Amino acid sequence: MSHVATLSNVSISFPEKTLFTEFTVNISKKDRIGLMGKNGSGKSTLLKAIAGIFLDYTGQISVSGKILYMDQLRSFNARTPFEYYASTADTPRKLRDVRSILKGFGFEEKDWHRDISTFSGGEKTKLQLGKLFLEEPNFLLLDEPTNFLDVQAIEFLKNLLRKFPGGYIVVAHDRNFLRNVCEKFWEINNGQIWIFDMDFDRYRKERETILKTQERRIENIQKEIDRLKHIIDQYRRWNREKFFKQAKSREKLLNKMYEELENMPNLYLQEEEKNIKIPIPDNTGHVVLEVIDVSWNSLLKKINFTVYQKDKIAIIGPNGSGKTTLLKIITGHLRHNGTIKIGHNVKMVFVDQFISQLDPENTVFDEIFEEMPDHPDYVIRSYAGRFGFKGENVFKQISQLSGGERQILAIAKILLRKPNLLILDEPTNHMDLQTVEALEKALKEYEGSVLLVSHDLELVSNVCNRFFSIINGEIVEVDSPVILFEKKPTISKTKNLPFEEKKKLRNQLKNLQEILENLSKKEEDLCGNIEQIDNKLSLTNDYNEITSLIKEKEKLEQDLLTVMEEMQKTREKIENLQAHLSEF
Repeated sequence: MSHVATLSNVSISFPEKTLFTEFTVNISKKDRIGLMGKNGSGKSTLLKAIAGIFLDYTGQISVSGKILYMDQLRSFNARTPFEYYASTADTPRKLRDVRSILKGFGFEEKDWHRDISTFSGGEKTKLQLGKLFLEEPNFLLLDEPTNFLDVQAIEFLKNLLRKFPGGYIVVAHDRNFLRNVCEKFWEINNGQIWIFDMDFDRYRKERETILKTQERRIENIQKEIDRLKHIIDQYRRWNREKFFKQAKSREKLLNKMYEELENMPNLYLQEEEKNIKIPIPDNTGHVVLEVIDVSWNSLLKKINFTVYQKDKIAIIGPNGSGKTTLLKIITGHLRHNGTIKIGHNVKMVFVDQFISQLDPENTVFDEIFEEMPDHPDYVIRSYAGRFGFKGENVFKQISQLSGGERQILAIAKILLRKPNLLILDEPTNHMDLQTVEALEKALKEYEGSVLLVSHDLELVSNVCNRFFSIINGEIVEVDSPVILFEKKPTISKTKNLPFEEKKKLRNQLKNLQEILENLSKKEEDLCGNIEQIDNKLSLTNDYNEITSLIKEKEKLEQDLLTVMEEMQKTREKIENLQAHLSEF
């Protein structure tokens, strides 16, 4: 198989941090690779090294063919889209391709001669992506290509990549996108690059298996070390020559275990997460927010909808349709026609306005401490860890954080203020995958209402119970966000939906989800009790106590099996009900 690039013993280090060491790999011309890792782990740097832009590495990188790189900066060397594409579209066929690509990305011909500086972030991304495909490269290096794209543009990009005859490495945080376009994954983690030659879901399972296996191995080694130390101390206390020999023999084994523990290549070196809950906000009335006949210029036309208590609503759809404008109207930042009614006891926050309030000189710890001044340090660190700030990262200054890290920190702070209506506009832009998952977990646990503009289909599907889109200035509600991207979607205006029937089904779904949560808590408690018994067994030599503990453990394990079976049945019921709702 021919290779488009070969990396031999490549290492990249900075004075304050080593990104990874001695990475060797052959990249085939048809490889479709997702490059994973936390913000700051070195993903962009590695792409730049392969592209020949970053040269401060050790080892060798050799490339062949035409490799093109798109970074996150979205820079241009032309004034208008027409000028930008002119140098590339040098044949009639390419001119036809220009029309097809721009149309696919949602551009009209009147936009061809607009000044690029007037374009949004999403429009600039689409222009760059289109030009890359027109240049007919052998291989693409794409750094966060879905940032600022609406869902239609992401779907079009998926199709372009599926039809692309070459290969690519893509950095992205959108799980649905990665699942659809990548066939193998690299993960930069703890100074190494791990290769998973498999699809996205298998990669995530394999990664979790490796992590759990290593955690169990570390736990077992540590237990064995404690046991050996206890035996060695006992031999020495007996103070006889034959026992000294036994002690020395055990010490050799002990040193080997210390060495194995020290050299074990952990997937993650992460501190134990303590279960610090998201604070519960004050109750609102049944109606949280009413939007009545809201219009704005020619963009929005008599928008009507109601947010009910604990609703989590996603607003999805094309860029420029008015989603962000609607949020600004609701939060009082734009004058408009129509009425916005805020319900009883509603405390509404708009996350975007808080990001600029973070003090660049503060650390993450300082910012969280401002909201939790009466809590001990370990609680503050544990809460920060829920949002990806683990270990020493909690002492990073705000000025050193990426855009995604600032966004998740602002959300972490806001949740501590107990709002009961949270409004977010594209929160996942610039977040890495782990941060997106931390956000999803927090939003699912949060007990207030949410109004969320996002292009991340997996996030909104997992978090939200209602889905809106603005089409031709009017708001519509659908049963599933995927419906919006079918060729002939069936969409009803919100006032025509069979609301009572759907409400009944959603209540059933909510009850099942609560049952699943309770079962999950039982599972967690049973596992904790079994672990306590294991600890007691390791500390006792009393036969009667050991017998009693083993019987108790067997009973708990049987209870655990029953709970796990109930959880599986409940999950199946939830999936069936969700499927029924999506067909409603």
